[in-house]
Amino acid sequence: MIPMHEADLQTRWESLLRDLFNEALHNLAVEWPDTQSVEVSYRELERWDLDFAQSLLLQPDLHLEASKQAVKQVLVDEGHGAMDPFIRIVHLPSDQTRAISHLRAEDLGQMLSIDAVTTKISGVRPRIYIATFRCSSCGHLSTVHQPNEQELIQPMLCDPIDGGCDRKARETRFTLVERDSSLINTQFIELQELPEQMRGGIQPERILCIAEQDLCGQLNPGDRVKANGVLFIRSQRKGGKDTPVFDIFLRIHSLERQNVPLEEIVITEEEVREIKDLARRKDIYEVLTRSIAPSIYGMPHVKQSLMLQLFGGVSRKNDDGTRSRGDIHILLMGDPGVAKSQLLSYMAQLSPRGRFTSGMSASAAGLTAAAVQDANADGRWTLEAGALVLADLGLAAIDEFDKMNEGDRSSMHEAMEQQRISIAKAGINASLQTRCAVLAAANPKAGRFQPISDVPFTAQINLAPPLISRFDVIWVLTDVPKTELDTAIASHILSTRASGTSETLISEGNALDPSRGVSQAKTTKEGEEILDTTLVKKFVAYAKRNIQPEPTKEASEMLVAYYVETRQQGGPGSDSIAITARAIEGISRLAEASARIRLSDTVEVEDAERALRLTRLWRMELMGDDFDETTLQTGKKTTARSKERTILDTTRDLAASSDQGIADLNAVLNELDRHGLSRADAEDLIERMVTEGKLLRPRGYDTLMVA
Repeated sequence: MIPMHEADLQTRWESLLRDLFNEALHNLAVEWPDTQSVEVSYRELERWDLDFAQSLLLQPDLHLEASKQAVKQVLVDEGHGAMDPFIRIVHLPSDQTRAISHLRAEDLGQMLSIDAVTTKISGVRPRIYIATFRCSSCGHLSTVHQPNEQELIQPMLCDPIDGGCDRKARETRFTLVERDSSLINTQFIELQELPEQMRGGIQPERILCIAEQDLCGQLNPGDRVKANGVLFIRSQRKGGKDTPVFDIFLRIHSLERQNVPLEEIVITEEEVREIKDLARRKDIYEVLTRSIAPSIYGMPHVKQSLMLQLFGGVSRKNDDGTRSRGDIHILLMGDPGVAKSQLLSYMAQLSPRGRFTSGMSASAAGLTAAAVQDANADGRWTLEAGALVLADLGLAAIDEFDKMNEGDRSSMHEAMEQQRISIAKAGINASLQTRCAVLAAANPKAGRFQPISDVPFTAQINLAPPLISRFDVIWVLTDVPKTELDTAIASHILSTRASGTSETLISEGNALDPSRGVSQAKTTKEGEEILDTTLVKKFVAYAKRNIQPEPTKEASEMLVAYYVETRQQGGPGSDSIAITARAIEGISRLAEASARIRLSDTVEVEDAERALRLTRLWRMELMGDDFDETTLQTGKKTTARSKERTILDTTRDLAASSDQGIADLNAVLNELDRHGLSRADAEDLIERMVTEGKLLRPRGYDTLMVA
């Protein structure tokens, strides 16, 4: 193809704009300066003139300057006055799309598209585009174009052709005149490879981009975007000198927002038909449950809840501006060696936009977001997204959730319930989206759970009750010896190991990687059908994109009846609450997820029954028949709270009857003995309550009073 001549380009662009974009230019003139650019689809250019369109890809700088001059001229001819708008080219052909890790020297100077996720943004700052300098000797003004955003280029001499004094830079001083200079808004943006583009075990590549004019301020950390632009290079500097190695940057020309839910997953018409056929099957719930971590034996109910978590409920906005989350949060509390980490790792791979991280290796900033000082940008503060922000509209699997320090865990409250992160640091005030389901795992503080104890399971892990209450489903996975179950688990583990393929043979090319199979029909070791992970991903993406189920009257009445009935039951203590309003929201989310699996637009009675069945089961395993929300919130069982109340009442009564308002310890112990509380247990509880500040010893060990 013969390159277009620069002189012809502006004329061609003027013809194109008049032929196809008259209405868009009229709208631009009306909305100026709120709208400062017109989007032109590359497909329109191809239909108008194929050679002209192809020359744009090879000579983008010439085209972009010519298009800018052309749109300005067309607007002037139409009588719209002085404006300085831009043409933004979108919808570049697929062969011009690159992953960040695949950018090479031959890509320089071409118009390219990069699919990526925004990880860091700087503030918007003015940059001089054309600088005007005044000579201190004669007062003459000189203008210098500033193509390099990293340094200010000053005049070499006061040019005599324009009426200057012909003095060189070392003989005079040039002062920048900001008022007569042309400034543009500039923002530095860091883009990172998408998780699905990365090979396992490698660090994601990043590229620093420059956005100018009306492109500034459009992106937040965590946003998925297709950035169209031109690559350029700047020399790396070492010891104050330029080196022959260059860094690659992208000058962004246009942005196409990609935050449509799960748009990166392409589903063909044939796959849509296959998904609809699957959804109509009677055993679809069993097949999907078996497809979750088939290498892990058993745990059907846990896997069923994870299946519902994949599909999730419906996020809704209310009339008063509040938002109800649709994502289902699940907590796995278990003894060591019950395959919690395996489940989390599998779910992060199975879920679209899944992220896996460990609480021990993730700070609050690494999970949520951070304001960091950028050494490459003159020390200015930038906003960097964490794992929850990058997992927006997906799933975040957090292992060792209990090993995070208290300050880091506190940042999870807003991220899990309101599903946003509010940043107010270093002059940066921003709110980032964390619309992801959280799957967390925690170990008991004592090494193993103690079922026979006054301390409930939820208090045996190092998590605060307010954070535990954010989870819709809480599973307790205990490692209890059972001969038949242990035999089945051991046989399954050995069978799975024996059927695996050696990694050494795979790396040497002597064996195929079994995880990269193309077949979508698979079976477990027991011969039961399971689905391929790729098909499950597409099933989830299709359901989340297209199915937003509404509850039927019958299903709603069933959930309301369960809530009211459970509230009436209560627990044995006067302060016991069997269920809270937050729990009924979680049950409705499970029911909506169940309807999504059937690709149903309505939540039927069978979905409500499935959600209630699962809820009753995890509540029973966690706390037995007498489920008590107060136990979750206080970390103390009803019996322990009852004993404490008895001690407080007895101490208060005896203190009130004494002249000095102080109770005698022996009198308290004797009275408690008559209430059925042994002396040894009472002394232990009193000691603990004194430590907690509920009781005081005003005049030594043998005296008591209520704090």
